[in-house]
Amino acid sequence: MQEGVKNDTTLRLTADLEGNYLLDERTSEMKWLGIFYSPAGGSVHRVAKMLKKKIGADKVDMFCVNDIQVGKLLDYKNLILVCSSLGRSTWEREQRDRWAKFFPSMRKISLKDRFVALVGLGDHVTYPKNFVDGMGYMAELVTELGGTLVGKTSTDGYVYEDSTAVIDDLFVGLPLDEDFEPEKTDTRISKWLDMVLPEFERI
Repeated sequence: MQEGVKNDTTLRLTADLEGNYLLDERTSEMKWLGIFYSPAGGSVHRVAKMLKKKIGADKVDMFCVNDIQVGKLLDYKNLILVCSSLGRSTWEREQRDRWAKFFPSMRKISLKDRFVALVGLGDHVTYPKNFVDGMGYMAELVTELGGTLVGKTSTDGYVYEDSTAVIDDLFVGLPLDEDFEPEKTDTRISKWLDMVLPEFERI
């Protein structure tokens, strides 16, 4: 049973295409954790599924931002946002990635009292000077909206030249390279979850 859902036999649950257990309209209880990702169908989606499986499918919901309104973020006390690696200028003009279209709507909400962890996919070989830059821009936005960032990670073990996602010698979230280091992804996710899940405030 998902956290935040009382053991009430009169409360009906339905599952959507991502396997989320959705509360019916008779309750407005805030849920524990939501994973939000984009784009769908590629490495980002695959990583989001890995996160959900490792955390427990009955404990977390997962949504592609293509399919939701920004208010869905506010249904959750804790958020994991999964993005690909794009720089600031690309975020501001790129229309193929749904996050770019989602950000203006995010600026209309407050993430105060929300705990937010970030996962960024990058390519340290082709783009060594912009490694997981998109995660850095997302961290700026979350902070601007009042959210509390959790899940920062050490730069040890990563090879790159520069990244806006590094502040005070720490990545603002979890960097992954599915193009050139896919064999490291599973271990990196497991170690990161061991660290970040206790940081999320329990409801």
